[in-house]
Amino acid sequence: MSSARKLAITGVTAALALGLVGCAGGSVDGGAAAPAAEMTAGGLTSISIGVFTSPSVAVIQAGEDEGFFEDHGFDVEIIQAASSAAQLPALDSGKIQFMLASPVSPILANTQGLDVQIIAGYAQNDPATVNDSTALVVGAGSAVKSPKDLEGKTVSINALGSIGEIGINAAVEADGGDPSKVTYIQLALGDVPAALESGQIDAGMTGAPWIGQVEAAGGSVLSDFIQEDGLGRNELVIAGNGTFAKEHADQTAEFVAALEETYEYANANHDALAALLPSILNIPEKAAEAQVWTTYSSELDPAVLDTFAELMTRYEIVSTEPDMDAVIWKH
Repeated sequence: MSSARKLAITGVTAALALGLVGCAGGSVDGGAAAPAAEMTAGGLTSISIGVFTSPSVAVIQAGEDEGFFEDHGFDVEIIQAASSAAQLPALDSGKIQFMLASPVSPILANTQGLDVQIIAGYAQNDPATVNDSTALVVGAGSAVKSPKDLEGKTVSINALGSIGEIGINAAVEADGGDPSKVTYIQLALGDVPAALESGQIDAGMTGAPWIGQVEAAGGSVLSDFIQEDGLGRNELVIAGNGTFAKEHADQTAEFVAALEETYEYANANHDALAALLPSILNIPEKAAEAQVWTTYSSELDPAVLDTFAELMTRYEIVSTEPDMDAVIWKH
């Protein structure tokens, strides 16, 4: 693994205390991280779910607001951070029990001996729709016309060693380029439009609603790399603390059942999800109403997860081949 990636992983761990924003009482509006799961006075099990800033946060919030988690015995606290990588130490220690992530985070964690497993699917994006997911964008008048042109360029991703890094590397290689010649920097998805306009980056990984903002300014999508690399069916998953999942298997299964009800509601109620976005993402109502939603599903596709593991090995995100049987929770 490169020294840059080692520094990035160490930095994420060290920055955990600064990076987490607690969301008390099942809300994404403030509070502190909860300790290990315990019973409330009302007989519910208190659990914390780590999320990263994206429209998908609205799905978990809707599940809490609609009472699906409570119906299955949980009092949920939502803990928001800039990326799933920043949540790994808290998940491993049991300070949070579950988190939203790309498969990269739990696979990487497993190879490093952390107590993390994938327990359920989350997002399955539509191959025909670019802006229901993250994509690689360039600004107006960019000389970068295809992924190969990223050689020697600076590209932003929301976390080093992430789905963005392996996905963009694969897109560059498939286009005949050399991924080792791409310089990656870490930048929040919502900061990409301004960074492109200022010239800080040559291309950036972002998602809706910011893809639309880039396009409105004359920019364009360079690569729908997640779909092109065959990762879209399990682009996002729910990871869990491995010890909690083993010692509380029935509760973990109940949590997955609550997720499934939440997903069913989310897939049928996009307007309700959009109504949550202005407060969650600090975006205008008009932008929230234009949000293109992915499909939410608990299904896990082993072949897709194996592709994640293969790309992580190829691009040296992991130093040992992942044991996918150990990564995926089985009940």
